[in-house]
Amino acid sequence: MKRMEYTFVSSEQDIAHSIDHSKHDDYELPEFVKQVPISTKKQEGQESITLEHTWKTANCESVRVKKITFRKGEEFGDLYRLAVRDGADSITFKHNNVVYVMRKTVREIAEALFNAYGKIKGALEAIVGYLRTVSGNDYVISRADDDSWSFDRRIAKKGIAYVDVDSLDRQHKGKLVEMITEKIADLHSNNLIMGRFTLNNVLISGKDMKFTDLRKLRVSRKKSFVIDEFKAVLQYLFTIGIAGREDVYAAVAYYAAKNEENCSQWYKERQGESSSDELDVVTRLEQEVYS
Repeated sequence: MKRMEYTFVSSEQDIAHSIDHSKHDDYELPEFVKQVPISTKKQEGQESITLEHTWKTANCESVRVKKITFRKGEEFGDLYRLAVRDGADSITFKHNNVVYVMRKTVREIAEALFNAYGKIKGALEAIVGYLRTVSGNDYVISRADDDSWSFDRRIAKKGIAYVDVDSLDRQHKGKLVEMITEKIADLHSNNLIMGRFTLNNVLISGKDMKFTDLRKLRVSRKKSFVIDEFKAVLQYLFTIGIAGREDVYAAVAYYAAKNEENCSQWYKERQGESSSDELDVVTRLEQEVYS
């Protein structure tokens, strides 16, 4: 039954005020209308779709999408807004039953990651789009697999579970080092480096692992630079108690076999001469991890 409210007035002035107030309410846009763009332009490419939305008002603390580019197959046609603070560094959200992570960055990096993903997707999270908000903030969007785990509390929500590194036993820590080594070797074979690696760059799904938060990903100017990053990754894992000495040796041996050319160049720069065999490289690299 429709609810009716009655207002009693005692003068002509009161009646006039009530009528004017009612007229004002009638012409005001309902709240749900304000949360939908008033127009949208669509541009379709061979593999991607770009939507540009126009909004009635510009002032809003939550995320409202001004422009979004995404891969065909992602259901972002109705992604207009998110009930989260615009400007937040990392945002996890679920859309059409799929979990996504948005990370604040600059437009150039977002576009570069979107365009480069297909070449190295085996080691990296799925970069599926990027957007600009009405407030002018740019975000790169990645898709998370079902039942994912992260060491980063900021994104551990909406289907991504948080895992405490201290809860891992020795076997699981060794497996984690193994997965990180395999992925970093794949990445470095393309002369790409993470920039600054921490466990927050790890996203685990089932028996697989991928690197997440790729905002510092870049091409190495020099092949031997990738070896320095690998050494830094192992030093970090050893320092925080994830990698034991047996894990370090196994990781170095695997990596040297997968990136033989880069390792040989790195060894020659260190020693001033070429290595006689792979064992020389493994020994020198292992020594520097502990130095």
